Amino acid sequence: MPKVLVICYSNPLRGDNGVGWIVAEKLQQMPLPCFVTVQTHIQLAPELAADLSEADLVIFIDACDTKPVGAVSCKPIVPLPSSSSSFSHHLTPELLLSQAQCLFGRAPKAFLISINGSEFGYQDTASPVVVRQREKWLSEFWNCF
Repeated sequence: MPKVLVICYSNPLRGDNGVGWIVAEKLQQMPLPCFVTVQTHIQLAPELAADLSEADLVIFIDACDTKPVGAVSCKPIVPLPSSSSSFSHHLTPELLLSQAQCLFGRAPKAFLISINGSEFGYQDTASPVVVRQREKWLSEFWNCF
């Protein structure tokens, strides 16, 4: 059975940046198949490379600061070439995939779902337009399969 890992990463105390946690909460309320694991993180860390190397599919979910607000995009991502710096203080999903490949010999198929936000100040709620887009995030999530 395939193993699917969903990594929702963001800061829930920075407005729309907390969208990853909002999506994770919604996914955890759904009857997901037993082979799907949802994780939440404030940021990506090198320790996640081990989890990635054991998955068949990884879906990263994060916010971005682009227009139009509330828009959702889904794009496939691949490890960066081995000449790129895989060990960094600022990890991207591509760098984390590179670490999994380098350290464990495999990197799974991966997608990045990004949700456009506009309010990234210190607040523990997302903007109304981002919250309203919840169903669109979920449809993008299922489209990754």
